[in-house]
Amino acid sequence: MEKGPRKKKLVRSGKEIARELLAPPSSRKANGYFILFFFVWAFILYGNTILNKYGVDDEFVTNNETVRKGLAAIPEIFTTHYINQKGNVGDNTADYRPVVKLTYALEYQIFQGENPGRSHAINVLIYIFITILLFFILKRILKNYNILFLFLITVVFMTHPVHTEVVASLKNRDEMLAFLCGLGALSLLLRYAERRKLWYVLLALLVFFTGYLSKASILPFVLIYPLVLYFFTDLSPKRYIPISIAMVAVAIIAQTGPDLFLPAGERLTSAIENPLYAEDGFLYRVGTGLLSLLFYIKILIYPHPLLFYYGNEMIPLATPGNIWAILSFVLYAGLLLYASSTFRKKHILSFAIFWYLIFIAMYSNLLIPVMGIVGERFVFAASLGFCIVLVWVVFKIFETEPNSLTIEFDARAKILVVVILILIPYAALTVTRNREWRNLFDLYRKDIPYLENSAKANTQYAGYLMQTTFRDPNFMKHGNVNQFKLDVIKKHFHVSLEIYPDNYQTMNDLGTVYLFLEKDPDSAIIYLKRAIALNDQLEPAWVNLGMAFREIKKFDSAAWCYSTILRRNPSHIRAYFALANVYNDMGYINRAIDMNNEVLKSNPNLDMPFINIGNYLLLTGDTAMAIRNYEEAIKRRLTFEGCIHLSNLYKGLGDMQKSDYYLQRSSEALKRNKR
Repeated sequence: MEKGPRKKKLVRSGKEIARELLAPPSSRKANGYFILFFFVWAFILYGNTILNKYGVDDEFVTNNETVRKGLAAIPEIFTTHYINQKGNVGDNTADYRPVVKLTYALEYQIFQGENPGRSHAINVLIYIFITILLFFILKRILKNYNILFLFLITVVFMTHPVHTEVVASLKNRDEMLAFLCGLGALSLLLRYAERRKLWYVLLALLVFFTGYLSKASILPFVLIYPLVLYFFTDLSPKRYIPISIAMVAVAIIAQTGPDLFLPAGERLTSAIENPLYAEDGFLYRVGTGLLSLLFYIKILIYPHPLLFYYGNEMIPLATPGNIWAILSFVLYAGLLLYASSTFRKKHILSFAIFWYLIFIAMYSNLLIPVMGIVGERFVFAASLGFCIVLVWVVFKIFETEPNSLTIEFDARAKILVVVILILIPYAALTVTRNREWRNLFDLYRKDIPYLENSAKANTQYAGYLMQTTFRDPNFMKHGNVNQFKLDVIKKHFHVSLEIYPDNYQTMNDLGTVYLFLEKDPDSAIIYLKRAIALNDQLEPAWVNLGMAFREIKKFDSAAWCYSTILRRNPSHIRAYFALANVYNDMGYINRAIDMNNEVLKSNPNLDMPFINIGNYLLLTGDTAMAIRNYEEAIKRRLTFEGCIHLSNLYKGLGDMQKSDYYLQRSSEALKRNKR
């Protein structure tokens, strides 16, 4: 009997399946699988950020009045500074990054409102686009390398925990947009190298300009472009040097052009941010810069702990004689020497090292002091160089050439196992760190144990707790303070002052805590006087000191504080009101009323002068005139508190019709305030 055809083997061995999965993809369809993988992997890594709220400095770009205007804000976005803050220690107006603000305004317009989760989801999508673009650029420039090598570089890059600050922080969308545009321009220049069409260069210049309007961190690409064109194309210097010059010209225009129409601005800097702002010595610049560079190597190799801020004393002032500075110098000199010696051979490691050095130089503190001294976001673009070196080393461990188009199965499997062993802790750290960014409180509380040497971080944490206490309904209604929370606030302000005792803001804030939360005006006076000794030109400590003197009934001293402010700044309305209140405390009611009337002459629409006058008259027993002033205040600004106060006064007088009228208006005021 003739046997039938042998049936196909339905069950394959694990080794056969593995061989199929690890086989080098050769079809276009593989690109789709790569893209799908990047999407899935990115959401595994960063999907939990969609649950996060707003974080550190997010108010620069979202959750603010400018963005809430939607598309109507475009003229304002493109004619104002990126940072435009008024603070106790002066106004902070700096930088020009309209593109990143525009993305949030578009979000608000399209989705009819703000939603931090949606903004975080868009950040993840931008990160995916960066990953995909990076992968295809690597495929183009390393076309003679094994696809596994390129894929693993991309996956290691997207998984590295040092990127969590950039992706999980909405403010840092500017870094991603700048890097995305930098890569976009690079892709166009590579296309120009292939096709020699000038319009690719023109389009690349436009994309680069757009990236610069996102953040100036795109600037190192000016050197990266000729580096890539030299290493991976056959363009002659005659062709790519003019392109580099054009890129420099675009960068100059993007940097200086806004000065033609922007109002004068000034970024506030302080030694609490970076001690190099106060120390101009060349040796300190070099020594501290070398320590900064060593820090970046450290967090790339061992990314723990990752922190929301660094600042003064986290990287101490040092001279080149510092042992760690010497180690850093030796390490970086070795990298530069190796990269230079293999430059003419166009070795992949030479390219990777120069990529890293070019990007990190901007944040080394060797050129200019960097806000915060160091930061994880500063190593975002530079980390690609590290990832290339890391994957190259893994290949070499198993004696495999990355540019071998075919790799034995066993070597391929071993390489994958080692990289996966690297990716597992990287991914775990990334996902965990994202959860820590879920809100300011969780972020501060998690990081602060590692920030015992950071004056700024301790001030930020204590200041955040102080502000949330002031906004606590229990405190607003009854003046009650959680004692444990109060002790934590005081502790971290004191820690900050131990590290950096010459900080006006911290000294004034601590005085504020003692005055309003601790109810200890005598201690408040000590710290407020120290703040004034640090800078007697700033007004907040004078205002608070006047209030502290008023609490202990030293009215002459309180009046002196407010008079000092008014001598320097006659238009300081709060000081006018405060001085008027002191005169009322001293029994000079007519003088107090006259001061409020003086304010009304120049500010007739203010409600506060009428409230103040009403309060003075009510204390003297002249209820009728007090009510008249309160009603004038309500005409100018309808407030819930004002309406309730009037309703109670009329109720006490037996006029229930008027009492009910203002009670009804209080509901109207409440609805209006909610809107």
